[in-house]
Amino acid sequence: MVGKCIDRLKKGKAAGIDCLTAEHISLAHPILVVLQLTLLFNILMKHSLVPDGFGHGIIIPLLKNTDGDRTTSCNYRGITLSPVISKLFEMTLMVIFDNQLSSDPLQFGFKQHSSCSHALFTVRTVIDHYVKSSSTVNICALDISKAFDKVDHFALLQLLMDRLMSRNFIGVLLNWFSKCFAHRGE
Repeated sequence: MVGKCIDRLKKGKAAGIDCLTAEHISLAHPILVVLQLTLLFNILMKHSLVPDGFGHGIIIPLLKNTDGDRTTSCNYRGITLSPVISKLFEMTLMVIFDNQLSSDPLQFGFKQHSSCSHALFTVRTVIDHYVKSSSTVNICALDISKAFDKVDHFALLQLLMDRLMSRNFIGVLLNWFSKCFAHRGE
């Protein structure tokens, strides 16, 4: 499984604070990488811990609109460069616990094979349905684009406990959340 996750790492991306890229992992000797990383990941799960470095990221500002005002902060969005081994560990957790981490089918954000166009299609279909039956349609939109960064970690962990997720998985997340630090990039 770790080997398959290594194959899925995105190549050509910038290194995190550890100066390692996906290419370092994917081009290393397969036996060493897969066996050592598998052993490391099993130990992390067994003890519900992650190394301190897993929580360290570098925030890089990216320009949203090249034709827009480059001097205003609202024309930038920050991305965080995370250590590649922490990304790989996260990917393996997602494979292991995928069937327990499902969300509502009407959620479109932060899901594979789902995008804004899917949400727009659904809204448009519902509107068309009610307009055809001569009903009044009222729409309320809520911009929660910043909500992802403001998640109450303890509420999230409580939801995972309510779903009877593995204690070790919840422990890993709790430990990881306590180690999240961002460093400003160049």
